[in-house]
Amino acid sequence: MKTIAVVFGGEACEREISVITGTLACNLLRGGKYDPLPIYLAEDGQAYTSPNFFEVGAFKKDSFLKKAKKILLHGGKVYQLVGKGGRLKKLATLDGALNCCHGGLGEGGGVSAVLEMQGVPLASPTIAPSAVCMDKSLTKLFAKSLNIPVVDGIRVRETDYKKRGAFLLRHMIRRLKFPVIVKPTHLGSSIGIAVCNDEEEVKAALAAAYALDDCVVIEKFLLDKKDVNCAAYSAMGEVYVSEAEEAFSSHDGVYGFEQKYIKKEQKNGGRALMTGILRQRIRGYTKTLYKRLNMTGVVRMDFLVQGEKVYLSEINTVPGSLAYYLFCDRLSEGREFIEGLVDDAIARSEADKKQLVKTGVLDTITK
Repeated sequence: MKTIAVVFGGEACEREISVITGTLACNLLRGGKYDPLPIYLAEDGQAYTSPNFFEVGAFKKDSFLKKAKKILLHGGKVYQLVGKGGRLKKLATLDGALNCCHGGLGEGGGVSAVLEMQGVPLASPTIAPSAVCMDKSLTKLFAKSLNIPVVDGIRVRETDYKKRGAFLLRHMIRRLKFPVIVKPTHLGSSIGIAVCNDEEEVKAALAAAYALDDCVVIEKFLLDKKDVNCAAYSAMGEVYVSEAEEAFSSHDGVYGFEQKYIKKEQKNGGRALMTGILRQRIRGYTKTLYKRLNMTGVVRMDFLVQGEKVYLSEINTVPGSLAYYLFCDRLSEGREFIEGLVDDAIARSEADKKQLVKTGVLDTITK
């Protein structure tokens, strides 16, 4: 049976959500045609595995790493570090991997880079799209190049704000008007975002956001907007797009962390399908972005809809629960969905193998 690494955790605000996604993926794969190996990335950068990592409850205990095996990856193989001397004991050869890290370097290309360098087929997006989509300002630039609308906004680095904050605030107010929304540039799960109605609220929101990130995006806040999700994945060279579904926001119009993961209405039918021209437009934008960014695995696009206008909000290269709910009517269908992602990764890896050419430059150097 082929072994598939399911990587989750990492140094990110979304670590706990990653644990939920990772354990879900492990349990969906378990008992199927692949043998999942849970790999947890701790906040100190070390990697661990344990049979207990199939259960979310294991991570509620402060001591959950004490009985876990400290591991490292080399040559596409997983080794356990044994004893004080760090003797290596082989645990598994990886036939593929699934990235379930949310936020940070885990989602931003770090995990993709490590696995690609090791030659492990990855059932998730690769380095370049992961890095672009982790940065909201870069995502905007890419979308604009494809004539996909984005909400007007400005990017403000913490160092620039410290040097000329008053000027930046005047420019922001003149250009965007109130209300505006402040978002950390590199964080997912809508962590650290705030809607502001005056300059003092912006200052407070920036202080809170800079405690989490070194850069923020300030956008015009769209009144009476809808938050809409749409996802895509690839299989055998074809791109498949989900329905466009509205997700209900909180009372202040923000589809934030609490609405995504805590509020019960998001777990009990808190979604509505988009129809007509808006549906076609959103699904079309999703497919275009997926293809032009050369995406692999499953990716969720988040849109804002105001009246008949559609704007791209952000792109999640590792969506919560791998967005299986946008393609599957029941959780029981999730195994087939995730296995399909792994199947495609392994097939692509075999098809994409290229020959390395030696330049011979070193042979021309004399002593």
